[in-house]
Amino acid sequence: MISKIQTEFLDSIDSTNVYLSNLLKNNDLPNGHCIVANFQTAGRGQVGNVWESEKGQNLLFSILLKTEKIPLNEQFMLSKIVSIAIYNVLKNNGIETKIKYPNDIFYEDKKLAGILIENKIVGNKMKNSIVGIGLNVNQLEFVENKYTAISMRNITKIIYEKKIILQSLINQIVLLLNNFEINNKDWYETEYFKHLYRNSGYFSYEANNEVFEAKIISVSPNGKLKLLTNNNIEKDFCFKEVKFIL
Repeated sequence: MISKIQTEFLDSIDSTNVYLSNLLKNNDLPNGHCIVANFQTAGRGQVGNVWESEKGQNLLFSILLKTEKIPLNEQFMLSKIVSIAIYNVLKNNGIETKIKYPNDIFYEDKKLAGILIENKIVGNKMKNSIVGIGLNVNQLEFVENKYTAISMRNITKIIYEKKIILQSLINQIVLLLNNFEINNKDWYETEYFKHLYRNSGYFSYEANNEVFEAKIISVSPNGKLKLLTNNNIEKDFCFKEVKFIL
């Protein structure tokens, strides 16, 4: 049973991740403490990308997670846990998605959700993590990302109650993290790869200004993507080093 988690709702903020990080400096916050905003003026995605979101239509939130149980050399496990949690919630709402490496949530070839994780490390151990999530819920039209973004409402034509989706996401993330142990990490690895975008077959990628065909072999504990090219060469990439050609 997951106890009720404290959630703070804000109308507009620069970034829920920044707000929660500043709050954590002077407060001992519990696992699962959540900051939700109707709008972010400086919402961030991976590699400094800006997250496009119409005010009040989507879920924009950050959650504090106590991550001491995740080994430092396997910190990418948190990314897998959160990705699986979002996949599960969407699946329960009738939406079948894929996890695009490292942790974007795709419906077909369009982005439905994004994750930004910032870890605090003390000594040689994980201490806590702030996980920022943007999930397109009820937005119908996208401007900057009109060809690459999609919402739950676009897919199902249903208008969702955002607080219900939010609570499901928080509960699932905390549950999967609480259940994680080193001796059951294979389950998490298998689930992540099973739902990975383009986990079977050869597709086009770009790295070092070169486009090549390859298939995904695995994602290592430290988060590197291992590809096998169509001329049988194995290559490892960090997520900033390789681009999916969509």
